Amino acid sequence: MKRFVEVEQLLRGRGIRLTAQRQLVVRRAAAYLHFTAEELVKNVQSFDASVARGTVYRTLALLHRQGIVEKHDFRYGPPNYEVTLAKAHHDHLMCVQCGEIIEFQEPRVERIQDDVVRRYGYQLLSHTHKLYGLCRACQQVDRRQARKLSPPHLHVEEVVA
Repeated sequence: MKRFVEVEQLLRGRGIRLTAQRQLVVRRAAAYLHFTAEELVKNVQSFDASVARGTVYRTLALLHRQGIVEKHDFRYGPPNYEVTLAKAHHDHLMCVQCGEIIEFQEPRVERIQDDVVRRYGYQLLSHTHKLYGLCRACQQVDRRQARKLSPPHLHVEEVVA
């Protein structure tokens, strides 16, 4: 709830009108760690079936443009979003089999990245660090069964504004 209040205050402070439907989308997005656009649509519509898919997508695009929601194009599956307002920088581990996402912070990785940026004379504007593999549970799947399973297919989901 605290994140929702912060997001709402920021948007109102920027002069963005928050209709009841937009408020619901923001509230439901703030309740997740990571979510796909379609997961958000289903969640919002479970609270109010009259909210159109387009409203959810347009609100998600607005939140992204305002720097409140970050879009992660993971290699497997649809893009994931997360509310990153007032959230410390972090990186991600993703299981290519089940889609589990783990956030982590590792100061040593950050120091190495800073060293590389300095070495090449770059001004770093942003970065993402994503590690793909198999979680513990998926490593335990019987090898014959694992051959039948295929990694999630790459799916590009476009936010329509």
